[in-house]
Amino acid sequence: MELGCIFSYINKIGTISNKFLAKRIKEEGLPILQNHSLLFYILPKDKSPLLFSEIVERGKISKSSLSDIINKYENLGLVNKCISNEDKRNIYINLTDDGVYVKNKLEDIKNEALDAMLDGFDENQKEVFKDCVNKALVNMKKVL
Repeated sequence: MELGCIFSYINKIGTISNKFLAKRIKEEGLPILQNHSLLFYILPKDKSPLLFSEIVERGKISKSSLSDIINKYENLGLVNKCISNEDKRNIYINLTDDGVYVKNKLEDIKNEALDAMLDGFDENQKEVFKDCVNKALVNMKKVL
């Protein structure tokens, strides 16, 4: 493998992973969009609430986009939105029972994708791969 084309390979992994996720979401009949799945990965499975601002920070999502996403899934009964009694500027978001179901399905899909990507890797290779990807990510964040 020519090292110079590594970005192409990384992009292809991302593209294929996104297509796989979208395909499996459709197959499972989940009422979400692939590009909104991050919200369900961020929100805790135990239905404990997170501050709107914390979701913005964790997901690197704009406030206006997140607001639209939350409104959509609140209307579908997948998330709850609650305004703090102490400070009206604080909005808390948590999963409903149906939202937890979606989160569990998304985790199953993520595990399917990982199993497919790492097929044929032994445990040591999986660990080395994970460490290398993490190190590359840390290094790239330094250039921003």
